[in-house]
Amino acid sequence: MLTTPISLLVAPPLPLEEVGERTADAAMAAALAWYESRHGGLTIETKMHGADQLVRLFELWQVCAGRTDFYAVARARGARLLQKRHGRDISTRMIAALVDTVIEILQRVVRSELN
Repeated sequence: MLTTPISLLVAPPLPLEEVGERTADAAMAAALAWYESRHGGLTIETKMHGADQLVRLFELWQVCAGRTDFYAVARARGARLLQKRHGRDISTRMIAALVDTVIEILQRVVRSELN
């Protein structure tokens, strides 16, 4: 008979809301980078901010990998949050394009890290 308690490893809950927030933040960083590049040049501050947003999103990908369809969650929740935050100023089509851009960049980062 076992008398010592056994600690079961239980995975922490998935931070799905945070995935949406970080995706939306990275999408807005991409929008700012695009705007700056079209109007006088991309600043180092914007480059660094965009890189930081992608690193934060990659860190979440690492937490969620294999436990959910990360890209689907990021796409749906990121777009929904952007719509909520900026829907009056940004079209649904632009929101989708920004989120897709972030997902594509993240996928390249993931492939690079896995090789």
